[in-house]
Amino acid sequence: MEFAAAVPFLLLALALVWQVLLLGLTSMYASHGAAEAARQAAVTPDDPARIDEEARKRVRPPWDGDDVMTVAVVERDGRRYAQVTLAMPLLLPGASGPWDITGEARVVSEVAPRGGTPGGDLPPEESAPEVQPREVAP
Repeated sequence: MEFAAAVPFLLLALALVWQVLLLGLTSMYASHGAAEAARQAAVTPDDPARIDEEARKRVRPPWDGDDVMTVAVVERDGRRYAQVTLAMPLLLPGASGPWDITGEARVVSEVAPRGGTPGGDLPPEESAPEVQPREVAP
């Protein structure tokens, strides 16, 4: 009798632990996808299809579906960021809930985007100083 009364509470506790595990997994995939998107955006800033493809390669199904995952490169305060947003699953992977998890990574440009400034995305005060050659005495 007591066991039958405790079973619903045990199942609820198990469901909460499982949901927290899904939250952590979704968050991990979002941040990992954002890091990969930022890496690809640094190399090919004008190819959003390639950026999206690289981010999706690093995220396992069902989190990589078109209706679950969105990839965007946004500009804020003069800097570019890759954002990956995943729909938070509700108890089962693939069963999207009402929440979204967003991972973000800064794009450190290796090449300037077409129409962009050739110095990358760093403001002048943060750019690396010029290195002066030093003379070596014989």
